[in-house]
Amino acid sequence: MLPTKMKLALMSSPVSWGGGEQFLWSLGNGLVSRGHQVLWVCDESSSLHGRVQQSSFPCCPLSSRAPRPKSLLRLRKACTSFGVQVLHANDSHASTWGSLAMLGKLGIKRVRVKHTAFPIRSSIPYNWMLDKLVCVSNAVREVCLDGGVAEQKTSVIHGGLEPPKLERWLERFWACDILGIHHKTPLYCAVGSLIPCKGYHRLIEAAHHLRWHMPEFCIVVCGEGKARPELEQLIRKYSLEKHVRLLGFQNEPERWICAADAFVHPSQSEGLSLVVIQAQMIGTPVIASEVGGLKEVLRSPDDGQSLGWTCDGNDPATLARLMTDAIQNTEHRFVTVRTASEYAVKRFHVRLMIDKFEDLFLELIGKSRSRDLHEPINLKSRKLAG
Repeated sequence: MLPTKMKLALMSSPVSWGGGEQFLWSLGNGLVSRGHQVLWVCDESSSLHGRVQQSSFPCCPLSSRAPRPKSLLRLRKACTSFGVQVLHANDSHASTWGSLAMLGKLGIKRVRVKHTAFPIRSSIPYNWMLDKLVCVSNAVREVCLDGGVAEQKTSVIHGGLEPPKLERWLERFWACDILGIHHKTPLYCAVGSLIPCKGYHRLIEAAHHLRWHMPEFCIVVCGEGKARPELEQLIRKYSLEKHVRLLGFQNEPERWICAADAFVHPSQSEGLSLVVIQAQMIGTPVIASEVGGLKEVLRSPDDGQSLGWTCDGNDPATLARLMTDAIQNTEHRFVTVRTASEYAVKRFHVRLMIDKFEDLFLELIGKSRSRDLHEPINLKSRKLAG
């Protein structure tokens, strides 16, 4: 048993659902399952708020971008009444508003997670407004240190996932039925927000090259964002309407990942990428750019062995070649996919993430575990997608 049950506030500002929200949702549910009390703080119009309401968790609504002083005062009172010991902010806006609301409340520790590998503009908010900055990868931590964040303020906790329990052949027929394609048609999947840094324009250009070598194939992109008009225009330019489908936001993107012959992630900047880890856990070959925190996902920490098909640079022809190679039924493909799946579960299981956050929160409030709860992950008990 733990010597104390903590009271925590988990705060997020985005309205849409993305990897950061999945990260926070998994963390919050895991902490609640261990007996801790969680107060959720999010925008009333957000996807996260909808899930919180369905689960009947306590929640303090707060406007995501420009909350009024009264809203910050309401948050302050809610945290005081709830007895919050740690305020966990999942993004920059949440960190700013949470810190302002808690001014003078020295008994409430402040933690923020940095999910992206983008350079920081100023180290002041990190060094003076936080007790701890959690980076989702060593690459993100290096960016923060280069930007002037004090080393003792930082900690690395990789994101984690529960390995999906899916049957590949069932998901394959489900996806092909929706798309109206034959089940033997090569199927590729990408998941993420439609924003420039995700590199989906390069994926569409790669599809243009792929068409000359593979007359029948389909690429589905699960996600929504401001780059959709440009991507749609690029699809029309190359007459790829038959081959590339922008599906919009999907509630269960893991089903598409499982149905696909390969998962493609041509991102130009990445803090870690939970969807790549999810694809590895499922057993779908991953073709991805080896940038930022993806280096920690696409390489074995033991011997540097590649755990996927990595593409460097912006050459669409190279990406198209890798997309062809990754679906070939070879011994190399089988070994790479199997090894990647085992490493993903071993290193990025959600239980490991929750363990480390629990340790961090307990340390900040001056508590400790009474016994070791860090149990090894049992790889043999997991059912792999066939």
